[in-house]
Amino acid sequence: MSVTRSGARMWAMAAADFGAELELVELPEPEPGPGELKVRLLAASVNPFDRKVVDGMFRGSGEHRFPLVPGTDGAGEVIGSGERIFGTFFHRPVGIGTYAEYVTVPASNALAPIPQGLDPAIAAALPTAGMTAVQLVEALGAAESVLIVGASGGVGSFAVQVARAAGKRVIPVGRGDSLVEADALIDLVSTDRSSFEANARYAPLAFNTNYVSSDAAQNFGMKGSRAALEHLAALVLAGDLEVPISRRLPLRGAVDVFAGRGPGKTVIIM
Repeated sequence: MSVTRSGARMWAMAAADFGAELELVELPEPEPGPGELKVRLLAASVNPFDRKVVDGMFRGSGEHRFPLVPGTDGAGEVIGSGERIFGTFFHRPVGIGTYAEYVTVPASNALAPIPQGLDPAIAAALPTAGMTAVQLVEALGAAESVLIVGASGGVGSFAVQVARAAGKRVIPVGRGDSLVEADALIDLVSTDRSSFEANARYAPLAFNTNYVSSDAAQNFGMKGSRAALEHLAALVLAGDLEVPISRRLPLRGAVDVFAGRGPGKTVIIM
């Protein structure tokens, strides 16, 4: 990434160091390198991954830029073409994220046009959680019933709706609920092998998103794609997917953006 020669500045939420609190800072607008787009952001959504990045998830594994601007998911307007797009904006060096007025993104990332009638805030909330849900449901194949452990979370709330839209019988499981037998299980909660294996006994086909299984086939990882984004947007416009946004915060008022807990997505509005 290079800095614009004109000296144009932008506002962003950023951390001065690993583990630091977010602060409103003024930074140079980024300029795109080869194969990159520059995007004026309209909205950015908050994911647990963003906090992990600030806490040093990639410490020692790649270059970081400080002040570190977190944020992977967003929606905005491409500078030059005026096209409105949404998708995943993560790239390296780490720290040039979507909690800002402008961002650069590799054109090869999972990006798609924002269709007419789709609120950019809704579009920004879709990518990571939504694509994970879509691809998990696709992985279920012909399974007719599915247990979803962690159904009230970001990915879980999407997975419940996507699975129902696919014609599957969904058994949502929350804290304290008992499990029953089903054709498949999606475990979004377990962070240790024994917990996941205890849940996996209830279904012959099981996936988890925290990479805790000894069976690599059960450890699910999302692979972003334009097709998945377009599918999500179509579900929203058809009324088959309601995006649970619990908070819309202006960029300059998003200092405590990581404080949000409970169901629903937090979206930063530029």
